[in-house]
Amino acid sequence: MSIKRRDFLLLMGASAGAVALNSLSGCDQKVTVQPNGSQAKALSVFKPIKGPIPLQTAGFNPEQQQEAYRNYEVVDDLVLPDGFEYQVIAAWGDKVGDSRFGYNNDYLSFVPTGENEGYLSVNFEYISAIPWMQTYAKVIGKSLPFDQVIAKLSADSQGKGEINAYGLSEDEPLKANIRQICSEALLDQGLGIISIRKNGDGNGNALTAMQIDASAEFPV
Repeated sequence: MSIKRRDFLLLMGASAGAVALNSLSGCDQKVTVQPNGSQAKALSVFKPIKGPIPLQTAGFNPEQQQEAYRNYEVVDDLVLPDGFEYQVIAAWGDKVGDSRFGYNNDYLSFVPTGENEGYLSVNFEYISAIPWMQTYAKVIGKSLPFDQVIAKLSADSQGKGEINAYGLSEDEPLKANIRQICSEALLDQGLGIISIRKNGDGNGNALTAMQIDASAEFPV
């Protein structure tokens, strides 16, 4: 399935307009906005997936909404409409320059530099501590002293659930463990830039890459 850029923009405009203006009220008057002919055509081409929340544009009455959303399956994947597909360019832990692809991609931008190629800029905003610790060894291929720090935290924090790492002496093993964990956490935060190019079969190839990780700004 293919959709032209013009149709896609019409689709986005029609969808946003329908949701925002479908129930515009003022001075005790209700205004109903209907998509024009071009917008309706674009909407007929694009078949959106069923999300967890019904849209006003679906036109369900309460009974239909209850029946349609009585059950909803949450799929741990990027779910796209029929006829669309995606390709993973890079994932957490993949090599990016002399560093690695980081965690929690909060911002993504593609800057074209030529036909079918350009720079993909990714912001690795932060780490989610629990899943990051649980999956670090499997993804990165090495272990970190999480257990040692957690055990020490439980034993020596006097019920406060915290340790003043800055107050520890430099020869204290706990401080070295904390520094090691912090260095890896900062490595997974920052900004990554990947040069990509679409090849003949429509897939994208990563050419060169670089990353500025947070440890460059916040040394530990």
